[in-house]
Amino acid sequence: MLKEYITQRSYTNLRRMNEQQQQLGPPSAITNAVSWRNEGIMYKKNEAFLDVVESINMLINSQGKVLRSEILGKIRVKSHLSGMPDLRLGLNDKLTSNSKGVEMEDIKSINVFNEKIITFIPPDGEFELMSYRLATPLKPLINVDCDFKRHNNSRVEITVKIRAQIKKKSTANNVEIHIPIPDDADSPKFRYSHGNVKWLPERSVIVWKVKQFQGGKEYAMAAELGLPSVTMEEPVHQVKRPIQVKFSIPYFTTSGIQVRYLRINEPKMQYQSYPWVRYITQSG
Repeated sequence: MLKEYITQRSYTNLRRMNEQQQQLGPPSAITNAVSWRNEGIMYKKNEAFLDVVESINMLINSQGKVLRSEILGKIRVKSHLSGMPDLRLGLNDKLTSNSKGVEMEDIKSINVFNEKIITFIPPDGEFELMSYRLATPLKPLINVDCDFKRHNNSRVEITVKIRAQIKKKSTANNVEIHIPIPDDADSPKFRYSHGNVKWLPERSVIVWKVKQFQGGKEYAMAAELGLPSVTMEEPVHQVKRPIQVKFSIPYFTTSGIQVRYLRINEPKMQYQSYPWVRYITQSG
C-alpha cells in the first residue's frame, strides 16, 4: 500500500508515469480515491513528526576485529494533519542509488530511489515510510575491552573497560554491557567507576548499566567471582557466549543520512503546520 502514496520527483519517473496514465487512466490520488486516508480529518494543531531510527548490528572477535557490521534504518512518521496534505521530504545524498553500500533491493516502499525528494500523502497517525539496509564497515560506537583471569582454579577476575567512540557533544543513553560468566560462578564482588553492576545468576550474566555515557569518556569495572567446580580441563576463557552491548544515541545517525526539509502543503486549507525531525541510533 505504501507504494501507492510515495512518488519520486525526477524527469525519468514523470515520463514513465505519463506513459502509464495514457494507457491506464489517471491514478487514484488524482481522482480523490485515496484508500489509505479518510476525508474530513481535522486537528487544532497540525503537526508531523518524523523519526530517522538506525539500528547497528555488529560482531567483533576477542581480538577486537569487526567481523560483520550493518545498519538497519527506518524512517517513521506520525501524522497529525488536517485535510488531505501533500508532504515533500528532502534528503541528503547518503541514500541515493549512487551511494556506496546501498543496494536497490534494500529500499522498501519506494519504486525507484535515484532522487533526493520523496512526496507522499500520509495516512493519519503513525506509519513507517521507508526502510533501508547498509552493509558497510563500521567501528564500534561503544568499545568494550574485556579480560578474564583465573586464580588458583577457584576464582576468576573479570576486568572490563568501555569507551564511547562518538563525538564529545554526543551522549549514549541507557548503556548496558552484558558479560557472560560460568554457570557455577558465585559470591561476586564488584568495583566500578560509574553506573551500577548486577549479577543475574539465573542468566549467568553480569550486567553493567551506565545511564549516560558522553563521547570520549572511558569507564572501568572489575568483578571477582568464586568458581568452586572449575578444573584445568574447563578453562574460564572458553565461555562461548558473546558480550552484548545495548545503547541509544539521540540526535545522531551512523550512516550520515540527514533530512534537508519536510514541507507540508494542504492546497485547500492552507493552514500553518509544524514539522519535527528526530534522529536516533541504537543497538540492534
